[in-house]
Amino acid sequence: MKGIIFDIQPFSVYDGPGIRTTVFFKGCNLRCRWCHNPESWLTEPQLRFYPSKCIGCGKCFNICPNGAHVMTEDGHIIDRSKCTVCRNVPITATATLF
Repeated sequence: MKGIIFDIQPFSVYDGPGIRTTVFFKGCNLRCRWCHNPESWLTEPQLRFYPSKCIGCGKCFNICPNGAHVMTEDGHIIDRSKCTVCRNVPITATATLF
């Protein structure tokens, strides 16, 4: 069996007695109205980006083959219409694939 893990939550104490580690996979098809993890619905990888953590090192700009990373007067943004989640992005505190 294969799957994409988007989060691992150690020391989980919710949803039952005891302490456990919870592993979250992408591809949930339930669509519960109370869902706390809607990012789990899609099955393909997605790029999670934290602009507030960007230090402006330029690695993303140099690696991205589609020019999806743009520096504006407001800072580093990702043009999602150009992003193909090519997996070339350096995995840092600023960006992760999930």
